[in-house]
Amino acid sequence: MQKEECVEIFERYIQNRANVDEVKRLSQWIKNNHEISLWLEQQILDSSSTIDSEVQMRMLKNIQNEIYSNSEYDEIFDKQHNIRFQLNKWMRIAAMFLLPLFTAAGMYLYMSKEKSSTAPLIIAVDRGQKANIILPDGSKAWLNSQSKLTYSADFNVKKRELQLDGEAYFEVAHNPEKPFVVRSSDIAVEALGTAFGLKAYNDDNIISSILMRGKVKVTTPDGESILTPNERVLYDKTTHKTTQSNVPNATDFTGWIHDELRFENESLVDIAKTIQRIYNVEIIFASSQLKNQRYTGTVNNNSLESVLNTITLTSPISFQINNQQVTLLENKNLKDHNSH
Repeated sequence: MQKEECVEIFERYIQNRANVDEVKRLSQWIKNNHEISLWLEQQILDSSSTIDSEVQMRMLKNIQNEIYSNSEYDEIFDKQHNIRFQLNKWMRIAAMFLLPLFTAAGMYLYMSKEKSSTAPLIIAVDRGQKANIILPDGSKAWLNSQSKLTYSADFNVKKRELQLDGEAYFEVAHNPEKPFVVRSSDIAVEALGTAFGLKAYNDDNIISSILMRGKVKVTTPDGESILTPNERVLYDKTTHKTTQSNVPNATDFTGWIHDELRFENESLVDIAKTIQRIYNVEIIFASSQLKNQRYTGTVNNNSLESVLNTITLTSPISFQINNQQVTLLENKNLKDHNSH
Protein backbone atom coordinates (compact mmCIF):
# COMPACT_ATOMS: atom_id res chain seq x y z
CA MET A 1 0.00 0.00 0.00
CA GLN A 2 1.39 3.40 -0.97
CA LYS A 3 1.68 6.08 1.72
CA GLU A 4 -0.79 8.39 0.03
CA GLU A 5 -3.36 5.60 -0.32
CA CYS A 6 -2.98 4.64 3.33
CA VAL A 7 -3.61 8.22 4.48
CA GLU A 8 -6.72 8.43 2.31
CA ILE A 9 -8.15 5.20 3.72
CA PHE A 10 -7.24 6.28 7.24
CA GLU A 11 -9.19 9.52 6.78
CA ARG A 12 -12.19 7.67 5.38
CA TYR A 13 -12.14 5.31 8.36
CA ILE A 14 -12.23 8.22 10.83
CA GLN A 15 -15.18 9.62 8.89
CA ASN A 16 -16.87 6.19 8.90
CA ARG A 17 -16.72 6.03 5.09
CA ALA A 18 -14.19 3.18 4.61
CA ASN A 19 -15.54 -0.09 3.25
CA VAL A 20 -14.73 -3.55 4.61
CA ASP A 21 -11.93 -4.22 2.13
CA GLU A 22 -10.26 -0.89 2.90
CA VAL A 23 -10.39 -1.50 6.66
CA LYS A 24 -8.85 -4.93 6.16
CA ARG A 25 -6.04 -3.57 4.00
CA LEU A 26 -5.31 -0.76 6.45
CA SER A 27 -5.25 -3.20 9.35
CA GLN A 28 -2.78 -5.47 7.56
CA TRP A 29 -0.55 -2.51 6.75
CA ILE A 30 -0.43 -1.43 10.39
CA LYS A 31 0.20 -4.97 11.60
CA ASN A 32 3.13 -5.40 9.22
CA ASN A 33 4.81 -2.09 9.96
CA HIS A 34 7.02 -2.39 13.02
CA GLU A 35 7.82 1.31 13.34
CA ILE A 36 4.23 2.52 13.37
CA SER A 37 3.10 -0.25 15.71
CA LEU A 38 5.67 0.78 18.33
CA TRP A 39 4.70 4.42 18.04
CA LEU A 40 1.00 3.70 18.32
CA GLU A 41 1.51 1.41 21.30
CA GLN A 42 3.21 4.23 23.18
CA GLN A 43 0.39 6.65 22.34
CA ILE A 44 -2.23 4.23 23.66
CA LEU A 45 -0.36 3.53 26.88
CA ASP A 46 0.20 7.24 27.54
CA SER A 47 -3.43 8.15 26.87
CA SER A 48 -5.26 5.18 28.40
CA SER A 49 -5.71 6.90 31.76
CA THR A 50 -8.03 9.43 30.13
CA ILE A 51 -10.53 6.77 29.08
CA ASP A 52 -12.79 4.69 31.29
CA SER A 53 -11.54 1.08 31.19
CA GLU A 54 -14.96 -0.47 30.54
CA VAL A 55 -15.68 1.97 27.73
CA GLN A 56 -12.29 1.33 26.22
CA MET A 57 -12.70 -2.44 26.26
CA ARG A 58 -16.17 -2.13 24.72
CA MET A 59 -14.81 0.09 21.95
CA LEU A 60 -11.95 -2.29 21.33
CA LYS A 61 -14.32 -5.23 21.03
CA ASN A 62 -16.36 -3.37 18.42
CA ILE A 63 -13.40 -2.47 16.30
CA GLN A 64 -11.94 -5.95 16.57
CA ASN A 65 -15.14 -7.28 15.03
CA GLU A 66 -14.41 -5.06 12.05
CA ILE A 67 -10.67 -5.63 11.71
CA TYR A 68 -10.24 -9.25 12.62
CA SER A 69 -11.88 -12.38 11.30
CA ASN A 70 -13.84 -14.42 13.82
CA SER A 71 -11.03 -16.89 14.41
CA GLU A 72 -8.45 -14.15 14.84
CA TYR A 73 -10.74 -12.23 17.16
CA ASP A 74 -11.50 -15.24 19.36
CA GLU A 75 -7.81 -15.99 19.72
CA ILE A 76 -7.04 -12.43 20.75
CA PHE A 77 -10.02 -12.05 23.05
CA ASP A 78 -9.08 -15.21 24.96
CA LYS A 79 -5.89 -13.43 26.01
CA GLN A 80 -7.79 -10.56 27.62
CA HIS A 81 -9.06 -12.25 30.77
CA ASN A 82 -8.66 -10.13 33.90
CA ILE A 83 -6.98 -7.33 31.91
CA ARG A 84 -7.60 -3.68 32.62
CA PHE A 85 -5.24 -1.62 30.46
CA GLN A 86 -2.68 -4.30 29.66
CA LEU A 87 -3.97 -4.58 26.12
CA ASN A 88 -2.80 -7.00 23.52
CA LYS A 89 -0.40 -5.39 21.05
CA TRP A 90 -2.84 -5.35 18.16
CA MET A 91 -5.69 -4.28 20.41
CA ARG A 92 -3.71 -1.18 21.29
CA ILE A 93 -3.14 -0.52 17.63
CA ALA A 94 -6.83 -0.99 16.89
CA ALA A 95 -7.66 1.62 19.51
CA MET A 96 -5.77 4.11 17.39
CA PHE A 97 -8.89 4.55 15.30
CA LEU A 98 -10.95 5.51 18.32
CA LEU A 99 -8.81 7.99 20.22
CA PRO A 100 -9.19 11.59 19.05
CA LEU A 101 -6.22 12.49 21.26
CA PHE A 102 -3.90 11.58 18.43
CA THR A 103 -6.19 10.96 15.46
CA ALA A 104 -7.44 14.53 15.12
CA ALA A 105 -8.64 15.40 11.65
CA GLY A 106 -5.77 16.90 9.74
CA MET A 107 -3.05 14.84 11.44
CA TYR A 108 -1.62 12.40 8.94
CA LEU A 109 0.89 9.66 9.61
CA TYR A 110 3.15 8.99 6.67
CA MET A 111 4.99 5.68 6.99
CA SER A 112 6.83 3.40 4.59
CA LYS A 113 4.88 0.39 3.34
CA GLU A 114 7.78 -1.97 3.97
CA LYS A 115 8.24 -3.56 7.36
CA SER A 116 12.00 -3.10 7.46
CA SER A 117 11.90 0.42 6.07
CA THR A 118 14.17 3.09 7.51
CA ALA A 119 12.22 5.89 5.85
CA PRO A 120 11.64 8.94 8.05
CA LEU A 121 8.49 9.26 10.12
CA ILE A 122 6.43 12.34 9.29
CA ILE A 123 3.70 13.89 11.42
CA ALA A 124 1.84 16.56 9.49
CA VAL A 125 -0.95 18.83 10.73
CA ASP A 126 -3.29 20.41 8.21
CA ARG A 127 -4.59 23.95 8.19
CA GLY A 128 -7.04 24.68 10.96
CA GLN A 129 -5.77 21.81 13.13
CA LYS A 130 -3.35 21.21 16.01
CA ALA A 131 -1.87 18.02 17.41
CA ASN A 132 0.24 16.78 20.30
CA ILE A 133 2.39 13.67 20.37
CA ILE A 134 4.82 11.80 22.59
CA LEU A 135 8.12 11.02 20.88
CA PRO A 136 9.92 7.67 21.30
CA ASP A 137 12.24 9.14 23.96
CA GLY A 138 9.32 10.37 26.07
CA SER A 139 9.62 13.99 24.98
CA LYS A 140 6.37 15.80 24.22
CA ALA A 141 5.64 17.93 21.17
CA TRP A 142 2.72 20.19 20.30
CA LEU A 143 2.31 21.08 16.62
CA ASN A 144 0.52 24.18 15.38
CA SER A 145 -1.52 24.43 12.20
CA GLN A 146 0.11 23.54 8.87
CA SER A 147 3.22 22.14 10.59
CA LYS A 148 5.27 19.07 9.77
CA LEU A 149 7.67 17.23 12.08
CA THR A 150 10.06 14.63 10.66
CA TYR A 151 12.38 12.20 12.41
CA SER A 152 14.16 8.98 11.50
CA ALA A 153 13.09 5.48 12.47
CA ASP A 154 16.20 5.19 14.69
CA PHE A 155 15.34 8.32 16.68
CA ASN A 156 16.70 7.96 20.25
CA VAL A 157 18.93 5.02 19.32
CA LYS A 158 22.11 7.05 18.90
CA LYS A 159 20.77 10.58 18.65
CA ARG A 160 17.62 12.66 18.91
CA GLU A 161 17.22 14.85 15.85
CA LEU A 162 14.07 16.20 14.22
CA GLN A 163 13.24 18.42 11.26
CA LEU A 164 10.50 21.04 11.61
CA ASP A 165 8.59 23.00 9.01
CA GLY A 166 6.10 25.05 11.00
CA GLU A 167 5.61 25.84 14.66
CA ALA A 168 6.02 23.53 17.64
CA TYR A 169 6.48 23.52 21.39
CA PHE A 170 8.67 20.87 22.98
CA GLU A 171 9.04 19.52 26.51
CA VAL A 172 12.25 17.53 26.28
CA ALA A 173 13.00 14.38 28.26
CA HIS A 174 16.36 14.75 30.01
CA ASN A 175 19.15 12.68 28.50
CA PRO A 176 22.62 14.30 28.54
CA GLU A 177 24.03 11.47 26.43
CA LYS A 178 21.70 12.24 23.52
CA PRO A 179 21.22 15.95 22.87
CA PHE A 180 17.81 16.86 21.53
CA VAL A 181 18.15 18.86 18.29
CA VAL A 182 15.39 20.42 16.18
CA ARG A 183 16.44 21.72 12.76
CA SER A 184 14.79 23.78 10.06
CA SER A 185 16.25 25.26 6.88
CA ASP A 186 18.22 28.01 8.65
CA ILE A 187 18.22 27.20 12.35
CA ALA A 188 19.03 24.46 14.82
CA VAL A 189 17.96 24.38 18.47
CA GLU A 190 19.81 22.01 20.79
CA ALA A 191 18.63 21.12 24.29
CA LEU A 192 19.40 18.53 26.96
CA GLY A 193 16.29 18.76 29.09
CA THR A 194 14.15 21.81 28.70
CA ALA A 195 11.00 23.40 27.30
CA PHE A 196 11.12 25.68 24.31
CA GLY A 197 9.13 26.91 21.33
CA LEU A 198 10.27 27.15 17.72
CA LYS A 199 8.46 28.90 14.85
CA ALA A 200 10.13 28.06 11.54
CA TYR A 201 7.71 27.94 8.63
CA ASN A 202 9.59 27.53 5.36
CA ASP A 203 7.52 30.29 3.75
CA ASP A 204 8.05 32.80 6.60
CA ASN A 205 10.86 35.34 6.53
CA ILE A 206 11.37 35.34 10.31
CA ILE A 207 12.34 32.31 12.39
CA SER A 208 11.96 32.54 16.16
CA SER A 209 12.77 30.43 19.18
CA ILE A 210 11.84 31.09 22.79
CA LEU A 211 12.84 29.35 26.02
CA MET A 212 10.53 28.52 28.93
CA ARG A 213 12.94 26.60 31.17
CA GLY A 214 16.38 25.02 31.05
CA LYS A 215 18.93 26.13 28.48
CA VAL A 216 19.24 25.78 24.71
CA LYS A 217 21.81 26.59 22.07
CA VAL A 218 20.42 28.21 18.93
CA THR A 219 22.54 28.06 15.80
CA THR A 220 21.85 30.19 12.72
CA PRO A 221 23.99 31.21 9.74
CA ASP A 222 24.73 34.34 11.78
CA GLY A 223 26.28 32.42 14.69
CA GLU A 224 25.32 30.77 17.99
CA SER A 225 23.20 32.03 20.86
CA ILE A 226 22.65 30.54 24.33
CA LEU A 227 19.14 31.14 25.65
CA THR A 228 18.09 31.23 29.28
CA PRO A 229 14.43 31.29 30.39
CA ASN A 230 12.34 34.16 29.01
CA GLU A 231 14.80 34.87 26.22
CA ARG A 232 13.90 34.91 22.54
CA VAL A 233 15.92 34.71 19.33
CA LEU A 234 14.77 36.07 15.97
CA TYR A 235 16.54 35.25 12.71
CA ASP A 236 15.77 37.21 9.54
CA LYS A 237 16.28 35.03 6.47
CA THR A 238 16.53 38.11 4.24
CA THR A 239 19.16 40.08 6.14
CA HIS A 240 20.76 36.97 7.71
CA LYS A 241 20.80 38.79 11.05
CA THR A 242 20.06 37.34 14.48
CA THR A 243 18.67 39.32 17.42
CA GLN A 244 18.30 38.13 21.00
CA SER A 245 16.06 39.74 23.61
CA ASN A 246 14.34 39.25 26.94
CA VAL A 247 10.56 38.93 27.16
CA PRO A 248 8.35 39.41 30.24
CA ASN A 249 6.69 35.99 29.94
CA ALA A 250 7.85 33.33 27.48
CA THR A 251 4.57 31.41 27.74
CA ASP A 252 2.82 34.27 25.90
CA PHE A 253 4.51 33.06 22.74
CA THR A 254 3.21 29.51 23.02
CA GLY A 255 -0.33 30.53 23.90
CA TRP A 256 -1.53 28.98 20.64
CA ILE A 257 -1.50 25.68 22.52
CA HIS A 258 -4.33 27.08 24.66
CA ASP A 259 -6.07 28.98 21.84
CA GLU A 260 -4.29 32.29 22.33
CA LEU A 261 -2.32 34.23 19.75
CA ARG A 262 0.57 36.54 20.62
CA PHE A 263 1.81 39.16 18.16
CA GLU A 264 4.89 41.23 18.94
CA ASN A 265 5.13 44.23 16.61
CA GLU A 266 4.23 42.00 13.67
CA SER A 267 3.10 43.26 10.28
CA LEU A 268 -0.42 42.54 9.11
CA VAL A 269 0.93 40.49 6.22
CA ASP A 270 2.63 38.13 8.71
CA ILE A 271 -0.41 38.12 10.97
CA ALA A 272 -2.51 37.21 7.93
CA LYS A 273 -0.32 34.14 7.33
CA THR A 274 -0.97 32.98 10.90
CA ILE A 275 -4.72 33.52 10.60
CA GLN A 276 -4.84 31.68 7.27
CA ARG A 277 -3.12 28.64 8.79
CA ILE A 278 -5.30 28.50 11.89
CA TYR A 279 -8.68 29.12 10.28
CA ASN A 280 -8.05 27.70 6.80
CA VAL A 281 -9.13 30.90 5.07
CA GLU A 282 -7.74 33.13 2.34
CA ILE A 283 -6.95 36.74 3.28
CA ILE A 284 -7.01 39.47 0.66
CA PHE A 285 -5.67 43.00 1.20
CA ALA A 286 -7.80 45.65 -0.46
CA SER A 287 -4.82 47.98 -0.21
CA SER A 288 -1.17 46.98 -0.25
CA GLN A 289 -0.44 49.78 2.24
CA LEU A 290 -2.25 47.78 4.92
CA LYS A 291 0.35 45.01 4.77
CA ASN A 292 2.89 47.16 6.62
CA GLN A 293 0.58 48.01 9.52
CA ARG A 294 1.95 46.52 12.76
CA TYR A 295 0.21 45.06 15.75
CA THR A 296 1.23 44.00 19.26
CA GLY A 297 -1.06 42.11 21.58
CA THR A 298 -2.55 38.83 22.77
CA VAL A 299 -5.76 37.60 21.18
CA ASN A 300 -8.06 34.76 22.17
CA ASN A 301 -8.60 32.79 18.96
CA ASN A 302 -11.97 31.33 19.85
CA SER A 303 -13.29 32.39 16.46
CA LEU A 304 -12.04 34.07 13.31
CA GLU A 305 -14.35 37.00 13.76
CA SER A 306 -13.28 37.65 17.37
CA VAL A 307 -9.60 37.69 16.35
CA LEU A 308 -10.26 40.16 13.55
CA ASN A 309 -12.43 42.34 15.79
CA THR A 310 -9.70 42.56 18.41
CA ILE A 311 -7.09 43.59 15.86
CA THR A 312 -9.36 46.27 14.39
CA LEU A 313 -9.71 47.94 17.80
CA THR A 314 -6.19 49.37 17.56
CA SER A 315 -5.37 49.03 13.87
CA PRO A 316 -6.88 51.19 11.09
CA ILE A 317 -8.55 48.27 9.32
CA SER A 318 -11.96 46.75 8.82
CA PHE A 319 -12.85 43.40 7.36
CA GLN A 320 -15.41 41.46 5.38
CA ILE A 321 -15.92 37.69 5.58
CA ASN A 322 -17.35 35.79 2.66
CA ASN A 323 -17.28 32.02 3.23
CA GLN A 324 -13.57 31.08 3.40
CA GLN A 325 -12.33 34.45 2.15
CA VAL A 326 -11.50 37.48 4.31
CA THR A 327 -10.94 40.93 2.82
CA LEU A 328 -9.03 43.50 4.89
CA LEU A 329 -9.93 47.10 4.15
CA GLU A 330 -8.68 50.46 5.29
CA ASN A 331 -10.73 51.98 8.12
CA LYS A 332 -10.44 55.66 7.31
CA ASN A 333 -12.36 56.79 10.40
CA LEU A 334 -9.93 55.08 12.76
CA LYS A 335 -6.95 56.21 10.70
CA ASP A 336 -8.09 59.85 10.91
CA HIS A 337 -8.71 59.49 14.64
CA ASN A 338 -5.23 58.09 15.27
CA SER A 339 -3.61 60.86 13.26
CA HIS A 340 -4.98 63.56 15.59
